Amino acid sequence: MNANKEQTIASAELREMISHAMITTQNGEADEELKQSISRAMGRSAETAEEQDGDEDVPHKKSRKRSTKKHDGTEKRSANLKGGWSVRKKTGVTLGLIFLALVLVMGIAVVLFFYYTGLLKERDNSIRTDSPPVDSRDLVDGEDTLDEEAQEKELRALLEQKSRKISDENVMNVLLIGEDIRDTASQDRGNTDVMMLISLNKENKTVTLTSIMRDTWVYMEKFNVSAKLNQAYWHGGAEYLAEVIEDYFSISIDRTVKVNFKQFIDIVETVGGLDFDVSYTEAVAMRDPLDEQNYYLKNPDGTGYIDLKQYGKDESVNYYDDEGKFRTIIEYQSEDDNTIRMHLDGNQSLAYARVRYGCGDDYGRTIRQRESIEKIVQKAKKLSLIELDALAKLVLPEVETDLTEGEIAELLLNAFEYMGYDIQQMRVPADGYYTMDVIWSQSCLSMNTWQFQANAAFLRYIIYGECANVDEAITQYQQEIDDGTFYEKNDFQPPVNW
Repeated sequence: MNANKEQTIASAELREMISHAMITTQNGEADEELKQSISRAMGRSAETAEEQDGDEDVPHKKSRKRSTKKHDGTEKRSANLKGGWSVRKKTGVTLGLIFLALVLVMGIAVVLFFYYTGLLKERDNSIRTDSPPVDSRDLVDGEDTLDEEAQEKELRALLEQKSRKISDENVMNVLLIGEDIRDTASQDRGNTDVMMLISLNKENKTVTLTSIMRDTWVYMEKFNVSAKLNQAYWHGGAEYLAEVIEDYFSISIDRTVKVNFKQFIDIVETVGGLDFDVSYTEAVAMRDPLDEQNYYLKNPDGTGYIDLKQYGKDESVNYYDDEGKFRTIIEYQSEDDNTIRMHLDGNQSLAYARVRYGCGDDYGRTIRQRESIEKIVQKAKKLSLIELDALAKLVLPEVETDLTEGEIAELLLNAFEYMGYDIQQMRVPADGYYTMDVIWSQSCLSMNTWQFQANAAFLRYIIYGECANVDEAITQYQQEIDDGTFYEKNDFQPPVNW
């Protein structure tokens, strides 16, 4: 009973120490909390020892005396072990050593935690008023189909409504930003190649990966400009990009994490590469992003190219376009576009996730991006502590995030539980709830008020509700529209022309 009591005291002090130390935001505070916890534990242990000495001196004297007489001194000899230590003293010393070891382990854990979080890069939220870079391949021929003035007027009216941004204490929304370093020769802040909302729902035990289309046309009130959504990052950094997404999709974004191409490659290499079903047209199209990546990584030309002969095609189906890029006349996802299961390294996996032109364009790319993230999560479950340490040292120095140290600690401590949650995927805007338009010779996805509201509702139904996919979300949306409850339930104002 005494041993159990001391173990309970030690465990309670240890839990208190962990709770205080891991959520502290500064090393000095963490050390002070650690000292106080140890001091309280030592004081509690001393009081317990005194109480036990007093208790044993009174009620058990007679029983010890009777036992000594009955066994003619044998019991007395067995109570005194080598060196004159009693069983009670040896138990106390053993528990003390165990507690000291736990304190040392937790001290090391706290030091390591602050070491890793200290590697994180400070966020760049500087303001830019100059024009963002435009990829020439995004330009299209033909006249503009979007009335910029009318569109801006409607979007201004939508922002003025100040719709309630849904949030829940059981749901954490983290915006993952993949920076497109091709936009600047100095690898300074560019546009965003990836905008993915990762939603952790602890109540429903789901992780939802939502791709937000980069070509979504928005009005940016802070800078008084209309442009594609991914340019919000160029103008105001991660913080402003999250703000714009919140305003148009009426959802609270709790934190942001920015990574670049090199970090993605490092992560994939650490988990041992990824397996994909790569189509012939994807294998051909991967050469374009591989050329860009090899340039920045200073790899030899052609590094990562997939041997096209294994698809059984001859060179007659391939050609070089006006820009000198290697292309194929085979239609993406046609019967002639056969696929092969293959293992890709980090450089190849990044190219696969970035492929856009001729392979489903941005829609196909967002599918491959979500597929890549899901595969990384599945393989990360099998990493050893040594591998996780190596990954952290490689990736963290270039990660920009506003996650607090307490939040990082909570995510790390429960990482394996979260990786066991069901993974859901979606994209906004959803098919049928946007319009393809051209403005300033750029293709874009335009939405009016009711389309923005519909897509915002799809996010709510899947991330916070019971819908598992977009089809279920569209069904629920249509039911609420039909029975007249949509605007009341979702706290939206009907459009003027509704």
